[in-house]
Amino acid sequence: MANNFKFEDNSIKIKKQLSKNRSAAMEAALLLVEGQAKSLAAVKSGELRDKLDHIQKENGNDLIGLMGSPNEHSFYVEFGTGEYAENGAGRKGGWVYKAPNGKFYFTRGQKPQPFLRPAFRRNKQKIIDTIGKEYGVSFKGK
Repeated sequence: MANNFKFEDNSIKIKKQLSKNRSAAMEAALLLVEGQAKSLAAVKSGELRDKLDHIQKENGNDLIGLMGSPNEHSFYVEFGTGEYAENGAGRKGGWVYKAPNGKFYFTRGQKPQPFLRPAFRRNKQKIIDTIGKEYGVSFKGK
């Protein structure tokens, strides 16, 4: 009996499709977290919330999703400052600063108002499901 099987290498097509799916999955996950982060962001002027954004970045064979704000104060909002900073990393004893209006103020810092980390944590399962949907698989397990 003759072997009528012919090997056809589709690895290039498959790699291209996986790359497309990978990018679409990352974008969907980033949009999900970004929406949640914007809803959790502390709002005084709206600048912090309005400038939250995300990008995808290649790092060798890895695709990395980055989310944040170009505003320097976003870090201080997320982690707190002074005596209230997470992990005791802030300045102790308070300090005086001059505001843009010319007045001097005393502060011991600002309590953390996390918005990025909770946005990810609250959506972890949705992110997993979204990625699975893009690849047409389920990560449910037993």
